[in-house]
Amino acid sequence: MTTPAPTSATEQEQHPPLYPSLEAWVIGYFTPMFLHRIPGNPRLRWCAEWWDHAEAIARLTLLWTSWEAARWQPEAKAGWWLDFDHHLQILLAVDGPFRNCRQPEGTRAGKHEPPALPDVSPAPTDWWD
Repeated sequence: MTTPAPTSATEQEQHPPLYPSLEAWVIGYFTPMFLHRIPGNPRLRWCAEWWDHAEAIARLTLLWTSWEAARWQPEAKAGWWLDFDHHLQILLAVDGPFRNCRQPEGTRAGKHEPPALPDVSPAPTDWWD
């Protein structure tokens, strides 16, 4: 269970974030701390253009904001690690959000390819009434 980041102006003043944005957290903390296993590992996927994957943004935002909150609440740190382990497995999975991104062997950089989406049929006009 994660603890939400401070939302009121007073809470933000008392507990300012260490990283001012998701991108700063991904570059300054997440990448150096957790992506050292990526190069050459065929079971893990990462995309240098992570910011162009909606699911990755959603999961990383959740991890960043709860990480910032857990900095001020030591009892929340164990919960953050549980959430992190869950999301990291999905985020870096071969069939995860970066599944359509190819990585040259031995590098972190990926060749970004937009995902192919499944066909979706709209509901009949009176379906939602």
